[in-house]
Amino acid sequence: MNMYNYQRIFSSVFVALIFTFLSFTASAEDGHNHEHAPVKNFVEGKHYHRISPAVETDVEDGKVEVLELFWYGCPHCFEFEPHLTGWKDTKADYITFTRMPAVLNRGWLAHARAYYALETMGELERMHPIFFEAIHVQGRRLRDVESMARFLSQHDVDADKFKSAYDSLYVETKINRSGQLVRQYGSSAVPTVIINGKFRTSASDAGGYENVLGVINMLAEQETGTTASTAEENTE
Repeated sequence: MNMYNYQRIFSSVFVALIFTFLSFTASAEDGHNHEHAPVKNFVEGKHYHRISPAVETDVEDGKVEVLELFWYGCPHCFEFEPHLTGWKDTKADYITFTRMPAVLNRGWLAHARAYYALETMGELERMHPIFFEAIHVQGRRLRDVESMARFLSQHDVDADKFKSAYDSLYVETKINRSGQLVRQYGSSAVPTVIINGKFRTSASDAGGYENVLGVINMLAEQETGTTASTAEENTE
């Protein structure tokens, strides 16, 4: 085979590789855009999933519980946080929002303990965004009780009280309950949102964070009729 033929073969292969690469890139971008496009009609089994059997909630009659499962070390949870914060400011009055740290492996346990320790100290609401930012913006390696205690002491949280709460029976009970609920919800990733103990959704299911909020609002409104009917039955 002469040099001319080698050049022709090489050119053909090179063009084919470039075409394949560009086609793959376009497909990836199209998929990304499609996943985050606004959805008008959310479909059960695609954008959200029914939990069976449903898990009992702790909210009062007439209220709908919206529960976020998260982990402080999760970058997607951190990305979801501003969307969730904005939604909380405008959510319907009948929605009760709460968070629960999920412990899907032992590496997540320290952060879950920190969450509940701060809760029992009355410092959770103040420190929640600060803790998130320390990990994902400042790059702080908050992986054990000592490193977390040192960090929290810089924000006027008593380190000794934190360490005592971290190992308390209250926190241990909360951790055990969290593990039980995560299994009942059928959750295997974070962030995941549970609506009224009956439905589960996530950004990968709904197609983006804003769509998650759309699913929440739709199902919460739907559940107001269910909870109202239940309350009426209980008073009869």
